[in-house]
Amino acid sequence: MEIIIFQLSKLQKLCLAIVIILNINNFSVKVLANNSKCNHESNICKWLNKVVAIKTPTMVASGIILSDDIIVTNRHVVEDSQAVLIRMPDKKIRKMITIPNNHLADIAFLTSEENSSKTSSNINFNFTSSQPDKLRMVAFDIGRNNIRIFPETNVISYPDNKNLQARIHSLAKNLPGTSGGALIDNNGNLIGIVASGGGEYNEAVPVILLKDVYNKNNTDRENFFNIGKSMRLCADALEEIQKYDNSPPKTLLRKIQNNCEISNNKLLFDMAGQAFGRLGLLDDSLYFLEKSSALDPKSPTSLHSLAITLHLLKSYEKEVEVLKTLLRFTPDDPQALRLAVQAAGFSNNKEFGEYAISLMEIHNPGAVSLAKGFLESALNQSNK
Repeated sequence: MEIIIFQLSKLQKLCLAIVIILNINNFSVKVLANNSKCNHESNICKWLNKVVAIKTPTMVASGIILSDDIIVTNRHVVEDSQAVLIRMPDKKIRKMITIPNNHLADIAFLTSEENSSKTSSNINFNFTSSQPDKLRMVAFDIGRNNIRIFPETNVISYPDNKNLQARIHSLAKNLPGTSGGALIDNNGNLIGIVASGGGEYNEAVPVILLKDVYNKNNTDRENFFNIGKSMRLCADALEEIQKYDNSPPKTLLRKIQNNCEISNNKLLFDMAGQAFGRLGLLDDSLYFLEKSSALDPKSPTSLHSLAITLHLLKSYEKEVEVLKTLLRFTPDDPQALRLAVQAAGFSNNKEFGEYAISLMEIHNPGAVSLAKGFLESALNQSNK
């Protein structure tokens, strides 16, 4: 069986580091012409007028209107931008100010210039605490130049409350521009703020954290923007390093190591780990992916990348433990199943190998014959 090649997820790169060259006039013309028709129920359609498009110096993303003067988006969207442009549902462009906070979640609030020294008193933080099995995303789709209601899809897992950077994981389709969008249930309740995605997996910050983040607003302004600068420099360096298949400049590697570390951001840890893994710098890859997994133990993206790095390091017993967790959440992932059979064979773990093959029989029966042959051969070789 072939070993999976380590590869940086295109969707993750696009989610964080898309650079859209638009001037203000282009932004107002191209971004967000609201749909005149909506084929969903009113409690879903209303989100077309609650989600906005955001333009920063480095990307176009989404945001959610919480009140007349407060919009929420991702911390990694604003980075160190003290002001951003918002395309409102009425097609007007507004300049809004970033409100610093000292919370660990990937969340930032924006407000109007006239309200920048105040706090809003009309935000309703009484969000539902339910955890439905299906959710849908409402966010800005760059390809369509529009706010879009995405199809309903399955939830993979909800986070534990103790992990402030842990996410809601789902199969929602992640596209350029969707960071900061709304993840809602079929009753139109806001459940999460879309944060990122890689491959088939979407990540969102639980909406129940918003009140805690807002209560930490307007604190330690200098530190907030310094960390935001490191986020930007980390993202810029990760984009630049894609040009290299091997032997990137040491200065660029140090830029990633230093700035991604300071960012303390789960998404950037994932991307740094994947970038280092692609270049064969496996110790650095392992370092960042273990940090990411510690922040979000249920993340399929982090677990999958970590398993690949451990595979390339030939740390098969550790890889098996990671894959056991991953397969709890994504038992139908063909790459994870293939890695599981390989790791089981190389670590002489017959029980885990047979477990992985039993999942293949359900989700990928075409691969079973080859997997059985590989496992039998590897176990026989180990027992000689």
